[in-house]
Amino acid sequence: MAPRSIKRDLTHSFYDGIFANMFATLTGGVFLTGFALFLGMNDLMIGLLAALPFIVTVFQLPTSYLIEKSGRRKAIAFGAAAAARLIWIPIVILGVIPLVSRPTASLLVLGLIFISYTFVTISYVSWLSWLSDLVPDRMWGRFFGTRNMLCGAAGMVVMVVFGNFLDFFKGRGPEWLSLGFGIIFATAVLFSVVSLRFLKRIAEPKIHHADLPRPFRKQVWRSLREANFRRFLTFAFAWSFSVYFASPFFTLYFLRELHFSYGFVATLGMLSAFADLTGMRLWGRISDRVKNKAVIQLSSWVAAFLPLAWVLVRPGDIVMSILLHLIGGGFWAGINLCTNNLLLRVSPQKNRSLYLSVYNIAGGIGAAIGPIVAGTILIAIGDLHLHLFSYRILPLHCIFLTSTLFRLMSRLLLNAVREPEEATVGQLVRILRSVRGLTMANGFNYLLHPFIEIAKKGRRP
Repeated sequence: MAPRSIKRDLTHSFYDGIFANMFATLTGGVFLTGFALFLGMNDLMIGLLAALPFIVTVFQLPTSYLIEKSGRRKAIAFGAAAAARLIWIPIVILGVIPLVSRPTASLLVLGLIFISYTFVTISYVSWLSWLSDLVPDRMWGRFFGTRNMLCGAAGMVVMVVFGNFLDFFKGRGPEWLSLGFGIIFATAVLFSVVSLRFLKRIAEPKIHHADLPRPFRKQVWRSLREANFRRFLTFAFAWSFSVYFASPFFTLYFLRELHFSYGFVATLGMLSAFADLTGMRLWGRISDRVKNKAVIQLSSWVAAFLPLAWVLVRPGDIVMSILLHLIGGGFWAGINLCTNNLLLRVSPQKNRSLYLSVYNIAGGIGAAIGPIVAGTILIAIGDLHLHLFSYRILPLHCIFLTSTLFRLMSRLLLNAVREPEEATVGQLVRILRSVRGLTMANGFNYLLHPFIEIAKKGRRP
């Protein structure tokens, strides 16, 4: 494939990611949690809602088998993505028209979102296998870093715009709030259709034919017998459980306990996304030099203490809330980017979609169990409140403190994973010391460089 055609495909992938992330932003996060509260879901149901994207990862194994057998990654990714997004049309109807009672609507929404997430996970493993062969491995850090940065910028914009939009409707009454959710979800579906148009334009490279023994389970067990990959799976399971034990309840904490408005929560999300997109550019370039393990080790140390820090935040504490979102966004960018890249480096090129599926299932199981266990604990605790000196300890605080402990323990498992050409955390720190802060003269050019490049490519014949 000619370099010019590769650049065109990568540009299409950038546009696909931008509109897909706008869809994901408007159908997740503060909007989905707010919709769940509007429908009257309790803590356990909210925990289950957060677990659904990870429960469905079990469908990735048969998907990876189908990919390796047929080689039709693009067709599977496109078809599944289209199905996942169009399922939101009946959810839009449920949000606007009170056809059924709220308890019934809650169950229907959970069922529809389960189906949507099933197609999402099928599409994801197909897409990642497809793009990992399309993009040269020497460019993984820069490509995924730039793509994630552009996606984050798009999500940041729609989050703030529609967060304030939802506050406007909330102030006019419950019936207007339902209309607000309906408009937001309908807009998300429109964004997703635009994303599909760009996804369809990306070329599909020839797949590396797999050598799949019969029965299929033998190939699965072969991946589990590889010691390094197995250690990475153990880390993925433990870390995902630790993180998602608390993370689905942060938005609930902001809305219900700290009494933040949708607009302010969206603004916090924008700040986090800004730090994330800046971090993606930084960590993408650094990971090309020191690889990925060291970045994850450093960033996960900071991420481990974020739930503990939120225990200290009180209603009206705007400065602390902003600071935590900026710090969290910057370091989570390194974790998300480099975990994905590390997965590609510890899995072989042959049968890669299978290894991706096994990894996603391991991490998905941990991420699914975490919020369900936490939600069950919250239901059992009820309205119990404790006091420590002048601080009031809420049930959600107990979840956050436990998550910090779990994160500190689980991150140690990464030490046993071996990455080709890996660097130490000390080497990473020395490189970070040499990085100069973004100045007013060159900072915006650095951040806007991907947008400028896309605009230039868009004008080329």
